[in-house]
Amino acid sequence: MFLKRKKQQGSALVIAVFVIVVLLGLLLALTRILTSSSESVVYEVLGTRALLAAQSGLELASTQLFPLEQPVANCSAVNTEFAFTGAGLSNCRARVDCVASTPIEVDGAERIIFQLSSTGECRSGSQWSQPCQSDEQCTSRTVQVEVGQ
Repeated sequence: MFLKRKKQQGSALVIAVFVIVVLLGLLLALTRILTSSSESVVYEVLGTRALLAAQSGLELASTQLFPLEQPVANCSAVNTEFAFTGAGLSNCRARVDCVASTPIEVDGAERIIFQLSSTGECRSGSQWSQPCQSDEQCTSRTVQVEVGQ
C-alpha cells in the first residue's frame, strides 16, 4: 500500500528543470522584444531629426534664393550641403538640390519657379567621410518644395 521512496526520488528535480527552462525561454523572448523596441525608438528619433534637418536645409536654401531687400538670386547661389552642429541636429546634414524652371509669364511679368529638394541625413556616429557602418544607425528623409518669385 505504501509506495517505496526509491521510486519517487528525482521527480521534483525533473519538474524544477522544466520550470527553469520555460522561465529562461520567457526571459529570452522578453529580452528580444525590449531590444527591438529600443532600436525602433532610436530609428524614430533619428528619422524625426533627419526630417527636421531636411526642412532646415530648405529654409536655408530659400533664404539664399530670396535674400531680404535684394533681387532674387539663382540656383548657383544655393549651397548644396549644410552641416548642423547644434545640440538638436548634431551628426545631421542636409543636401539641397535646386532646379530653376524656364521663365513663365504671369500677369505680364516673367517669373521663375525654383524646385528645391532637400535630403536630411542623421547618424549615430559622426564620420561623414565613410558610409554608414553596420554598428551605427543611419536615417534620411527627403522634402521638396516649389517656390517662385
